[in-house]
Amino acid sequence: MRGGSLSRRLLLLSLAAVAAVWVASSIFAVVRVRHETGELLDAHLAQAAAMLHARVGDDVDDAELEHAPELHRYARGLAFQVWDEGRNLRLHSANAPDARLSPQDRGFSDVESGGRTWRVFSSLDRKGRVLVQVAEERRARDRIAGGVAGALLLPMIVGLPVLGLMIWLALRSGLKPLVALGRDVASRDPDNLQPLDAAAVPREVAPLVASLNGLFGRLRHSIDHERRFNADAAHELRTPLAAVRAQAEVAVASTTDAERLHALKQIVAGCDRAARLVDQMLTLARLDPQRTLAGGARFDLSAAARDAIADIAPAGLARGVEIALDGAPAEVVGDPALVAILLRNLLDNAIRYSPAGTTVEVGVHPVPGGAELVVTDQGPGVPPDERDRLGERFHRVLGAGESGSGLGLSIVRRVAELHHADVAFGEPPSGRGLAVRVRFARR
Repeated sequence: MRGGSLSRRLLLLSLAAVAAVWVASSIFAVVRVRHETGELLDAHLAQAAAMLHARVGDDVDDAELEHAPELHRYARGLAFQVWDEGRNLRLHSANAPDARLSPQDRGFSDVESGGRTWRVFSSLDRKGRVLVQVAEERRARDRIAGGVAGALLLPMIVGLPVLGLMIWLALRSGLKPLVALGRDVASRDPDNLQPLDAAAVPREVAPLVASLNGLFGRLRHSIDHERRFNADAAHELRTPLAAVRAQAEVAVASTTDAERLHALKQIVAGCDRAARLVDQMLTLARLDPQRTLAGGARFDLSAAARDAIADIAPAGLARGVEIALDGAPAEVVGDPALVAILLRNLLDNAIRYSPAGTTVEVGVHPVPGGAELVVTDQGPGVPPDERDRLGERFHRVLGAGESGSGLGLSIVRRVAELHHADVAFGEPPSGRGLAVRVRFARR
C-alpha cells in the first residue's frame, strides 16, 4: 500500500491483526469447547451407567420407567437399556429401541439407529450377566456444545467493533504530534528554514525531525552558497562586459585604423574572457548537484593526460610555454570526461601563470592504492598562507599578475571530490612556481 492516510493504514493493519488473532482464537476455542463438552457428556453417560448398575437389583417396574416424566428439555435426547446376559431387555427408556443400541459390550461407540446418530456407552458387570447401555443423541450433544460455544463467542463478536473503535481513537490520539508536525511544516514560508522543535515530538518521531532539521540546514547552506555564487558571478561578469563596452566606445570614437583595430582586439579578448567565465560557471552548475558519479569506467590516467595536453598545447605555444609529460601507465576508475575537464583546467591555469620560455611539467605515476597526477608550473607561485584558499570560488591570489575568474581550481576540487581524490597544493622542488597533486584512490 503506497500513499494514502497513515492513520487509515495503521487502523487497517491493526484491525487485520486483531481479526486474525480473533479468528484463530475462536477456532481454537470452538474446538476446545466441543472437545471438553464431549468429554463432560461422556462422563455423564458413564456415571448414568454406573447408577443403573447399582439399581439393577431393585424392584423396578418397566412401565413406570418407560413413562417417566421428562425433567429437562434434553431428556428426550437420552436413552438407556438394561440387558440380562445380553439377551433379555429388562429395563429401557421410552425412546430406546427394542434392539441393542450398540453391539459393543464395553466402552464408547457411535451408532446409527432409527435414522438418528447416538453416542453409546456400554458397561458389562464383572460377572458378565448385566449389560447397561446409556446413549445420547448426537444432535443433542451438538446443540449443547453449540450453545456453550455461542455463549463464549458472543462477547468476542460484540467486543470486536468496540475494540476497532478504541484502536481508531488510540491511533488518532497517538498521531496528533505527527499531524501537528505536518501542519507546522506545511504552514511555513519558503524562506523559513529554522530547525523544528525536537523536544515537542515523541521519541519515535525524533529521527524524522532530526532528518528534517538536517535537510533544512543543507538547504540553508545551499541557498546561501547559491546567493554568494550568483552575486560573485554577477560581479565577475560585470567587469568583462564593462571592458567590452569601453573598448566598443573607443572603437566607435577612434580616428585611425590602428586605434580601431586595437580596440576590436580588446573587445574579442573581453568576449573570450566572458565566454570562459560562463563556460566555467555552467560546468560548476552541472557538477554541484551530483553527489556521486552516475557510473565509472577503468581507464589510463596517463593516456587521458596525453589527450588533454594535445588539446591545449596550441594555447601554450601561443604564450611561449611548452608542456612536458612524464607518464607511466596508471589505471583509475571514474568518469573520463570529468577527468578531462580536471586536466584541462589544471593545464590552462599552469599555462596562464607561466612566463614565456618555461615548461609546464605533467607527471602521472602509479602509487600504492591508486595513481597520482602532478602539474607543475614555473610561475610566481602561491604563498603558503594562501594555498588553503586555492579552489574557493572566485578567489584570486593578489599580485599574481593574471586576470582570471577564480573558478578553474574550484572545478578541479569538485571533480576530485566526485572521484574521492585528494588535491594538494605545494611548492615544486625547484622552489619556484606551484605544484598541484591529485591522488586518485583505486576502487
